[in-house]
Formats: sequence, C-alpha cells, structure tokens
Amino acid sequence: MSGRYEAERTALMQDVKQLLKDAEALYQAAADDGTQEGKALKEKLKSQLEKAQQQYYDMEESVIERTRQAASQTNDLVHSKPYHAMGVAAVVGLLLAALLCRGR
Repeated sequence: MSGRYEAERTALMQDVKQLLKDAEALYQAAADDGTQEGKALKEKLKSQLEKAQQQYYDMEESVIERTRQAASQTNDLVHSKPYHAMGVAAVVGLLLAALLCRGR
C-alpha cells in the first residue's frame, strides 16, 4: 500500500511540475503587443506563476516531511508492540486468503 501511495504521489508531483513548466513556457512565448493591458496581464501571469511554483515547492517539502514522520511513527509502533504488528499482519493475511479462495 505504501508503494502505491508513493507511486501516486510521485506521479502527481511530476504532473504538477510539468504543468508549471508548460505555464512558464507559455509565459515566455506570450507576445507582448505593447499595450498597457497586455503588459499588466503578462506581469500578473508572471506573479501568479512564481506564486504557484513556490506553493509547489512548499507542498513537496511538506509531503516529504509528513511521509518521513509517518514512516518513523510506524517504525516506532512496530518496535514497541511487535506482537500487535504480527497479529494485524496475520489477520490481514487470513482475510486476503479467504477472499482469494472464495473467488474460486
């Protein structure tokens, strides 16, 4: 389950990163027609793009930190109560086996 979460998180972060790159490329390619409104719009787009990039980096750092904390807490729990962890793993294994055998 952790691997699936990690894969989905990585895919989402890559999608967001690509979106930011595309938006930056669009900003660079935007034609400046010389009007005051065009300049104002381009500056607004630039500030919004910078804000989105900063939010992305903050979000990425936050997700990494929360993942590390969750892994640390899980590790501490397993080490402090190993028999509980083995019991939960056994119950999950039995449930999966029952579901797989039932499908036959």
